[in-house]
Amino acid sequence: MIRGVFFWAGGVIFTVVMAVVFFGALPFFRARPAIPHLLIKFWAKTLLSFFCGVKLEVHGDRRVDAAGSYIIVSNHRSHMDILVASAAVPLPFLWLAKSSLFRIPVIGPAMKRAGYVPVEREKFVAASRSLDMAEEALRRGGSIWIFPEGTRTPREELGRFKRGAFLLAARTGRPILPVVLAGTDAIFAGPLKVVPVRVSVLQPLDPASFERGKRLAGSSPRGEAASRMAEAVRLIIQEGYDHELGCIDAS
Repeated sequence: MIRGVFFWAGGVIFTVVMAVVFFGALPFFRARPAIPHLLIKFWAKTLLSFFCGVKLEVHGDRRVDAAGSYIIVSNHRSHMDILVASAAVPLPFLWLAKSSLFRIPVIGPAMKRAGYVPVEREKFVAASRSLDMAEEALRRGGSIWIFPEGTRTPREELGRFKRGAFLLAARTGRPILPVVLAGTDAIFAGPLKVVPVRVSVLQPLDPASFERGKRLAGSSPRGEAASRMAEAVRLIIQEGYDHELGCIDAS
């Protein structure tokens, strides 16, 4: 409770200050495109360490090519996952984010200016358009982060992975980068103490390796490949999550 009050009181003020800095730096974005990512990373790290007391451990980040283009997918346990992801992964990336977030004063315009992609899951046409926008960002050489569960899963077992991220991989050929987030749902669960949060960046996966296999009647090669990717990556992340959670419990 105390930590939550401190986070929402101090964190909101700090976020507004960072938003002002963000918009003040807009003229420099074209010459230095890494600036938005660096500002967001600093914002996320400060909120987690100073306002939330998080001890963040990141493993496997050397597997990432900072100049590469990836479709990043992870489990989704907490509304703090976005902060943790932004602080942990050494790669500029965009979010596929709920369209309602873009209507928040200050935060929404900053997200739009940073290039984040709005999505309305309930509307097929809007969701399809969002995937087209994400595909365009990938073809420009960027990376994008998607929670394939579609919503937070408050269980130890991951929910079913939707195929959107994996159809995107099949269409663009960009590698899937699985990431495990563990401990994010405990950040506000206890009293004021250091909260261990672990992030594990797993081996990138080539979508072409999922194109082979028996096809079902009437199905497309990309659709079948996306289904195989979705289930395989869900199992990989589940195994990684179980391991990282065990490390937290043992610490």
